[in-house]
Amino acid sequence: MREQKEAIREHYDADPQKEWDRLKKNQPHEKYITIRMMDRYIRKGDKILDVGGGPGHYSIHYARLGHDVTLLDLSTENVRFAKKKARQYKVNIHAQQGDAVDLSRFEDNSFDVVFLMGPLYHLMEESSRVEALMEARRVLKPGGLLFSSFILMFGGVIFGMRELPFTILRPQEQPFFEVTARDEGLSFEAFTYAFMTTVKDAKALLASIPGLSTETVFGQESILSPYRLVMATQPRKIRQAWYDYAVQFCEKEDYLTHAEHLMIVSRKDAEERAASKKTPAKKGGESEDS
Repeated sequence: MREQKEAIREHYDADPQKEWDRLKKNQPHEKYITIRMMDRYIRKGDKILDVGGGPGHYSIHYARLGHDVTLLDLSTENVRFAKKKARQYKVNIHAQQGDAVDLSRFEDNSFDVVFLMGPLYHLMEESSRVEALMEARRVLKPGGLLFSSFILMFGGVIFGMRELPFTILRPQEQPFFEVTARDEGLSFEAFTYAFMTTVKDAKALLASIPGLSTETVFGQESILSPYRLVMATQPRKIRQAWYDYAVQFCEKEDYLTHAEHLMIVSRKDAEERAASKKTPAKKGGESEDS
């Protein structure tokens, strides 16, 4: 496990700009749709912990809306990059290096919102994924919200069809295609050590965590993943119209596997959910060029 973590850390240390550009330039629809959905739940004044926050896209977005945001990431270079970007955008975030399975530096019930948008891609054992989710639940206040992201197995097929269609003929890729066809998840070495799952298994994992109840499940790219390269050739006005249209499909069960990334929104059980009485934060997703 130590070897895997070092390989993952080295992968993200090597090029923080690449992940920043992925959401800024290559797949802005993912960030746009995700923020549109998250803004249904995040309230003005919520204190946010962004676990596995990478180069800081979501931390900086919510800091710009006035939230107290702490970013934690395994990659030291991601943390450094996020701090630099925060200065560029003239906001303050508390960015530090750390591990999703050990949030012991944070007290119980200390955050209104926790993002777990990255670590579950790379925790190869289910016991580690459960540990990360339990830690996230622990630091949430009663009634607080957890946003957990997964890479879908069929998302890998979409990526292959869209960008590397020749892989369907490569013998070494056949085990991946076969597992996907059986509707099963897989831990394996891809761009780095990665875990990919199914909608069914992701839902079951969150349902197994005591003290959490599911609010919604949605595809972070909605119906747009197969058409990323087409969207990139369109004028901004057309792209934006498709982004807005796609939001209407992102929670529909029949379309969840059109996305590469799945998000499950969970709430920590509480007798009184005072957080739901707060004033909503600014609504609407971030435009792709903001």
